[in-house]
Amino acid sequence: MELHASFDSGLEYEASPIDEMDYAIEASPETADKIIFFVAGEPVPQGSTKGFYIEKINRVVITHGNANTTRWRERIATEAQRADASRKARFFDLDREAAYEVRVNFLFTRPKSMPKKRTLHTKRPDLDKLVRAVLDGITDVLIPDDSQVMSIAARKHYCLADEQPGLHIGVYRIEK
Repeated sequence: MELHASFDSGLEYEASPIDEMDYAIEASPETADKIIFFVAGEPVPQGSTKGFYIEKINRVVITHGNANTTRWRERIATEAQRADASRKARFFDLDREAAYEVRVNFLFTRPKSMPKKRTLHTKRPDLDKLVRAVLDGITDVLIPDDSQVMSIAARKHYCLADEQPGLHIGVYRIEK
């Protein structure tokens, strides 16, 4: 088992399995403006942030509603860096005028108690909070600012028998 350090926290985790189809490594015109990769692990939503003033230290403290969000965003960022490093030409571009489309597919472990006939993932976590965590994870790694994302396609579902939980993500640079 190969361990990788996440880029910010120094924590180690098992790397996502690399499938040659998951990485856009060619620099041909058809693939130079897209990057596709997989992040293994149970997807984690972006928690709500709350700020409050602590008079004793004369400071505002910001807390997150989900303690696992930071580690999940770091995993996304680390896998994004690995995918970008495997390319002949880097995907990241400092151009603040560039526009992007993001496509995400979240795969969740199916609860054992769930009836087999049920296939739709209509329970928590909310899809919009899952997407927010992804956008924060790829900002400054694949895109300069998440405000440059002008289109998002997102889906969540339960894993099939041959799938593992995680996140399939594609980021596409849109021509001006």
